[in-house]
Amino acid sequence: MRAVRGRDGSPVLTDVDEPPGQGELLTMKASGICGSDMEYLHYGTSKILGHELVGFRADGTAVAVEGLYGCGQCEPCLEGRFNLCRDAISNALGSGLDGGMVEQFRAPSARLVELPAGLAPEDGALVEPAAGSWHGVRMGGGAAGKRVAVVGGGSFGLLAAAAAQAQGAEQVDMEVRHPHQHEVRERLGAGETDGKYDLVIEAAGSPSALQRCIKLVRFGGTIVVLGFHPGNIELPFWPLLTKEVTLIPTIGYCEHEGGRDMQQAAEMLAGRPEIAEAVITHRFPLEDAPEAFRVANDRAKGAIKVVVEVG
Repeated sequence: MRAVRGRDGSPVLTDVDEPPGQGELLTMKASGICGSDMEYLHYGTSKILGHELVGFRADGTAVAVEGLYGCGQCEPCLEGRFNLCRDAISNALGSGLDGGMVEQFRAPSARLVELPAGLAPEDGALVEPAAGSWHGVRMGGGAAGKRVAVVGGGSFGLLAAAAAQAQGAEQVDMEVRHPHQHEVRERLGAGETDGKYDLVIEAAGSPSALQRCIKLVRFGGTIVVLGFHPGNIELPFWPLLTKEVTLIPTIGYCEHEGGRDMQQAAEMLAGRPEIAEAVITHRFPLEDAPEAFRVANDRAKGAIKVVVEVG
């Protein structure tokens, strides 16, 4: 069967003899391309790519796949916080484990989330990144009754804006860079920043974005860092100190007392089909996966979320 694997820093279409993974056999529908896929390629992965996955069980039920497994035995895993497992990265799809950008894939039943009615299977690959954004807003104390700002107009930022709206924000505004991101921001009903905010989401992964968040947050407010910052970062301590800002880095998604981030994200997408319509900007068949990665890596050309249609 066909699969997309990393080779010499590039995605290549190849053949595999058996479905990768362990657990329940899925016929794959689609896989989204994430910035972390680009990181894995940059560092020379030879794994099958893909962790933003949707496929079908043997009975035809459409399911999204949680791309973080954890070890299943440590204290965080037993609490449902498998994103904090010490083996989270080595047990992450496309990183330490083969991913699901392949025609058939095996995944543990415990890591599958059925798509709710109203969410089309071809849009199901958006559930995984939406869960990360949902998790970030939730970890920031939720958005109910708050003024929320998001800095960064990629898929994480746009999905964080939608998550804040779904979690009851009084107002959601965004700062984005490219014209096509402004268009999607408007389609999702997010405004442009004006004033100070109770909760600010950093979704760009750059030092300048994080500094901008510190300027936007109100005294006693909270900044959630969704963006990935490799290495050390420098922070202006004085404004953090004098405003007593709470700064929360987040990773992935998990289960929690109120439910499951992936399930809640899926329900959000099912309730607002316009989110997927706006955020998924490009779709490519499996045989064109190398071109899909090229497009996904060029945000200035209009890409937000690029999806590879596996089946």
